[in-house]
Amino acid sequence: MARQRNDPDRKFMILLVGVTGAGKTTFASLASGKDLAIGHGLDPCTQDPLAVEFTLNGHSVILIDTPGFDDDSRNDVEILNDVAKWMVVKGLLRSQPLDGLILLHPVTRDFVSVMERRRTQLLEKLLGEDAYTRVTIATTMWGSLDHGHAKRLDAEYNAVIDGSDRLGNNGVWANFRKRGATVVKHENNKESAQRILQNIIRKSIDEGTLQTLLQKEMGDRGVGFMDSSLGQHIVASLEDDIRHLEQDLLNHRQECPPMGSRWAIHSTSYRRWKDWEAERNDLQKRLERREAQLARLNGFVTWAEQIGKFWAARKQVLSRLWG
Repeated sequence: MARQRNDPDRKFMILLVGVTGAGKTTFASLASGKDLAIGHGLDPCTQDPLAVEFTLNGHSVILIDTPGFDDDSRNDVEILNDVAKWMVVKGLLRSQPLDGLILLHPVTRDFVSVMERRRTQLLEKLLGEDAYTRVTIATTMWGSLDHGHAKRLDAEYNAVIDGSDRLGNNGVWANFRKRGATVVKHENNKESAQRILQNIIRKSIDEGTLQTLLQKEMGDRGVGFMDSSLGQHIVASLEDDIRHLEQDLLNHRQECPPMGSRWAIHSTSYRRWKDWEAERNDLQKRLERREAQLARLNGFVTWAEQIGKFWAARKQVLSRLWG
């Protein structure tokens, strides 16, 4: 990460990510003091990214509130893609590189779910190990737990901090923690939110802005998106899902029960067949969705290649300016 010269007009841009219901918009509202629309259910209130600009201890901050992961209509890859494209359209990445990333994780959800592991791997491939020191994992929703549950989770959280746990040491956040990511408890108040941001700002002042692995690969090294770490990871994950779903669908078809009479709608055999049909249709839809996601990567690649060219040109300009 290149160190930047002190600039009194500098703005600090921080990306806020996490699952739907993690409290991203609440965090942005608390930190900025602005009244933002906050969802109170499983449906994501933030459908498009929102740039929240405010001043914190004399520093200009741009906090990007993003759509929640685990969206029924879009997978995590598509959400990150949409966020990045939105930032480019708004001109944010052209003039304002990232300074840090906050991953909000509600303690009401499983730390070690399969989806959480896959999501963490996706962020790892996007950011790269050199950027992990600029990642803050903030746990949320502590106030929604009863005292006994909160006490048990608090012990597990403390183990994450000291590195003796199954999560931060060998678990889902292991790579982030080993390379310097910060794990904190967000206490759902203004002071806690602003303290998290102040720590990121302090690091950015000391170390310079954040350059992701994807930016390095596509901008500095001229690597195409499909050959980048993120591109290879996404394609491999989608292809693996497709293979498993195809096999599941094949196995399911071989287990087709006799339908029985269509007119005997209350018969055991017909009800069993209808259950089988519903499961088959679900598998088929999931397979078609993964195939469509893989096909849509072509559009992502075209956009990503353009971003790579932009970062290469930007590096040349900065080299001429700073020597």
